[in-house]
Amino acid sequence: MSSKSKKKSSLVQQSIFSFHCPGVSKVGVKDKPKQSQSKLISRQNSVLSATDNDDGFGDDTSFDTSIDTSMEISNFRDPTLESILLQHRANSSQSSQRTPKVLGESGSVNTEKDRFNSLKRSNSDVLSSFDGGQAQKITKTTNNVARSVPETEGPQLSAEQREVIDSVLAGRNVFYTGSAGTGKSVVLRELVRILQRKYGSSMGVTAPTGMAACNIQGQTIFKFLEIGLALKPAQELANMIRKKHHKLEKWLRLRVLIIDEISMIDGTLFDKLEHVARLVRKSDKPFGGIQIVCTGDFYQLPPVSKNRAALLCFQSKAWPKVINKNIVLKQIFRQKGDHDLIEMLNALRTGKLTEDIVAKFKQLSRMVRYEDGIEPTQLFPTRREVSEANDLRLQLLSGESYKFQAQDSHKGEQYRAQYAQLLCEETLHLKEGAQVMNIKNFSDHLVNGTLGVVLFFATQRLHLKILDLYGAIEAMDQQMMKEVKLLSWRVGSVSEWRDQDKQILQDIPPERKSQFESLVQIAAKESKAKMLPVVLFKLNGEDEAVLVDRHEFAIETTKDGPEGNPYRAQLPLLLSWAMSIHKAQGQTLPRVKVDLSNVFEDGHAYVAISRAVSRETLQVKHFDIRKVKASPVVKQFYESLEK
Repeated sequence: MSSKSKKKSSLVQQSIFSFHCPGVSKVGVKDKPKQSQSKLISRQNSVLSATDNDDGFGDDTSFDTSIDTSMEISNFRDPTLESILLQHRANSSQSSQRTPKVLGESGSVNTEKDRFNSLKRSNSDVLSSFDGGQAQKITKTTNNVARSVPETEGPQLSAEQREVIDSVLAGRNVFYTGSAGTGKSVVLRELVRILQRKYGSSMGVTAPTGMAACNIQGQTIFKFLEIGLALKPAQELANMIRKKHHKLEKWLRLRVLIIDEISMIDGTLFDKLEHVARLVRKSDKPFGGIQIVCTGDFYQLPPVSKNRAALLCFQSKAWPKVINKNIVLKQIFRQKGDHDLIEMLNALRTGKLTEDIVAKFKQLSRMVRYEDGIEPTQLFPTRREVSEANDLRLQLLSGESYKFQAQDSHKGEQYRAQYAQLLCEETLHLKEGAQVMNIKNFSDHLVNGTLGVVLFFATQRLHLKILDLYGAIEAMDQQMMKEVKLLSWRVGSVSEWRDQDKQILQDIPPERKSQFESLVQIAAKESKAKMLPVVLFKLNGEDEAVLVDRHEFAIETTKDGPEGNPYRAQLPLLLSWAMSIHKAQGQTLPRVKVDLSNVFEDGHAYVAISRAVSRETLQVKHFDIRKVKASPVVKQFYESLEK
């Protein structure tokens, strides 16, 4: 492709995206995935697959209750190489025929691992702010691009990071920790790279929640160990494992188990898992001889426990028997260069705040605006606040609102609490332009946590016909998108054309007028009750247009009922202008807005604020020293590590 053609293609794509998502700049790209199997949503090339019920405080459990749980907040604006996108578009244009797929119960989609896939926590920088008024302008912001570790060499590690690697390779059971931004995930990525080459499938990469698991390209510890919610006693869990050959084989072959975000693992659960390992493997060694690597920061969010005070993992009986090497990382990389922010975060982490530090935090209450129109991620401590913020933004959108009601398999009050644990909504309202988050993993690219924007609504039949005429939705120009949205409005309609519609009709090129007229007839015969959203997902900077259908969210119970386990069928989408602090743990957010009015948990304020990369791109509302809490038990534990 000539440089002139590339420039023209780039301008066209920018114009398309600007029309789809006003105020959002489109940059970057990734390789298109190949095809791989999955169960849900429809588009031209993408999919999703598991969920977690771990949205924030107010949840009854610190771990997920769905069968498959992994989650990530994908960067909605993560720049990579524009040339890759241009090359992909050029390749795509050579094929006029596309095979559409549906993200939903009736569809399956295939993908391959993206060559830029990485265990590095991704960025998320497009959730919203709600304040008006004057603000300082940011002329330059930092954007971190996740890259996979090359097979030939790893990253450049500091001496303390190398100590972690060497200790694990020496066979020690290691707990390594450090404040936010010390590169814990960098070490984890390198560990996984080395251990996978050494042990292959005989090692596990896990985390307590779906989101944390997806951040490291792993699985929840419950799913990987195949123990359900681990509600049964250790002996029963061990018996269950030994009765299933594939489960027993996995446990016996397991050489190394990595557990990320260890602060959210309940100490009682850690004791139970250690006991199960000894029973299953018939060994008196700690964890049955499985090498354990734990990482995380106990100054961050603790486990959520039902009906009792949570036991921190280091308080468990098994912890001192299992862990024989502790390493504290101290060199900070995330906020490298912003020394004031580093000092502020260290003080916030331990709760040792001077008047000078408090004054600096209060200065961050000013509004921050960005020249490219991308708004910051807004973090709240409770699900209620997140819901209210998202609902407000939805109300501000014009256009028709579509209501999607969940379909529950089991009726009755006895199931209400179980359904409430699921991440999916009982009632979901969407409009064109709504910012949404996918809550299922369908591929390595379209995952639980990926952000997108609703382009329009269509039935499955109409969607297929649109693809036949227009080709790739993400490659449409402004006129094409106007025509498609007009078709969406004409579903089930035989009414007169509106004045604004007539102008669109006049602008349709002669070569597709007859085909458009046939689509209008098809749309008129379709039912609005079958309408589904077509979402433009941002996969590390690349556009993916997907028709999203309902998916079954199962409730995992300790035993099957006469009619099977309850499940809810609902769109795997949530409004995503705002996010809970709990969900943000483990993320690096280039643009952050935090409201601390209602923080209530140890580590709440620290986790939220430490997601930022600099003070320039951080806004903190309602900072109050009385609400900044650090656990005295955690302080004592870290003091013992320092000794």
